[in-house]
Amino acid sequence: MHLDRRQEKDLSGENGEPRRWAMETLVRLGDEAGSSRMLRAASAHVPAWDNPEGRPLLELASGALESRCSLNPACAATDGTELPPGFTGIRSCAPHLCGQRAAPGEIVAWGGRAACAFVNSAVGARSEPEGTASALAAAICGLTPERGLHLDENREPTVAVVLERGCGDLEGIGHALSKLLKGEVPVLCGVRPDMGAFKRLALAINRKGDMPLFHVRSGGPPGGLERIDANGLSCQEPEEPDLLLIGCPHLSEQEVNRWARAICDRPPGVEAWFFMSQLCSDKSPKTGEVLRRAGRVISDLCPLSLAEEMRERRVGCSSPALAEMLSELGLCSFHMGEEAMLRALARL
Repeated sequence: MHLDRRQEKDLSGENGEPRRWAMETLVRLGDEAGSSRMLRAASAHVPAWDNPEGRPLLELASGALESRCSLNPACAATDGTELPPGFTGIRSCAPHLCGQRAAPGEIVAWGGRAACAFVNSAVGARSEPEGTASALAAAICGLTPERGLHLDENREPTVAVVLERGCGDLEGIGHALSKLLKGEVPVLCGVRPDMGAFKRLALAINRKGDMPLFHVRSGGPPGGLERIDANGLSCQEPEEPDLLLIGCPHLSEQEVNRWARAICDRPPGVEAWFFMSQLCSDKSPKTGEVLRRAGRVISDLCPLSLAEEMRERRVGCSSPALAEMLSELGLCSFHMGEEAMLRALARL
């Protein structure tokens, strides 16, 4: 790789141990990818930091961040420790809801299946799927090696998925596509999701981490691409839950308000847990109280962190990806659409 003078000093350790480690990590990553240069990374989002391997890296990066940096929610149920200096207290799989912004065409270093797919697909920024080390290294140096989805040729759609207008279960279809189209760059035709739907679709379609970019268009499929009919891809069997998990990815303030309005005058028919960032919870104290009547409001945590508390329950999930992950842990879990969840909450 070609390094400029400052980058060479970082690599040699002249600018301190955090920058030496970060530049070494980035150069190694670039060499593996065949990169020839570094690109300026405007921001970073760090996945999987709350474990014995990730926490020392956070300590190393403390006070040495050059780019804006956010963290995924904690996956440890006992997590409550303070973050090192330099990191905000915001932990969310939807960092765009917490002030972590990106612009179309901007180079970023976002990890996390939901966050990476969202910033590439909904925002149009450019990020490779980053791990804990590579995202932190990018935040320390403000750089990332040019590779993969940074390049125009790797962002072109490779297959067209044709959906019926008004399709109500985008997450279910996205989850089916995650198994059917591994490694492809699909363009979903006939839909125009809002930002909330885009956020949920990003996790569903990138469930395995191998489809961090997809496109949507309201019109028909473009020419020259293989076409796949999405009708019938998502089939939800009716289930009877005794617990609902809502907010994977984390709920926005608007979604919190919508759920509160939907249940405010109804005695809950089934317990529900609502997941969001602490920032969102702080902004919505009154609606949060409404949601707590139905169960719990849980901040800065991933639903997977509470898997053991759900062990003997029948768990309905707003996210098909979450339902699958909980099933892999041996829980009785299944995907439910919003209307089915509302019926369960209201005993309709």
